[in-house]
Amino acid sequence: MKGPGKVVPWLLVAAAVGVAALFSHAFLKTKKDRAADGVLSAPAVDSDIRLTDMDYTEVREGKPMWRIKAHEAKYYEGEQKTLLSRVDLTLFMESDREVHLASDYGLLHTGRKDIELWGRVTARVPQGYEVETDKVYYDHGAQKIRSQAPVRLTGPQVDLQGNQWQYDLATSTVFVEGDVRALVRGLLSVRNGK
Repeated sequence: MKGPGKVVPWLLVAAAVGVAALFSHAFLKTKKDRAADGVLSAPAVDSDIRLTDMDYTEVREGKPMWRIKAHEAKYYEGEQKTLLSRVDLTLFMESDREVHLASDYGLLHTGRKDIELWGRVTARVPQGYEVETDKVYYDHGAQKIRSQAPVRLTGPQVDLQGNQWQYDLATSTVFVEGDVRALVRGLLSVRNGK
């Protein structure tokens, strides 16, 4: 026969396991929700290396591919990521053309060389267009910049708004998609009739 003294420790263990399960579920759900929203946060551990006023240029075969400047950079070796603040990114293209991007925050995936930017992102492309959005992703392998966030693109003769944007560095092609609205300046008004 079990006495009341032996039941109490088992009840405490069961309660502790239940509380731990609830906290784990809440933590994982919050992390999943942030990832789904595209909101990135700093890793839970301290960075392995912290730099201020970082200035780094990625070079391939003697040619610069991109240059990134940041007010602060925190490198996490285990995750192969560098968390950035106050970011300026220049992507070098053929024929000495460049794309300039700036944002409040960024994340450099050091293994793949992909870069995420978020927080008041602005971009200037060679054709004279400027882009404003909340977040972009630079896919280094594909040589494309993508944004799944609402975007405003302004240029010499056009003002576009849409739900997503893509810029292909290889072809210098811009795509704006999703509920696109355009204002084109300089068009003559054409009327039917007299």
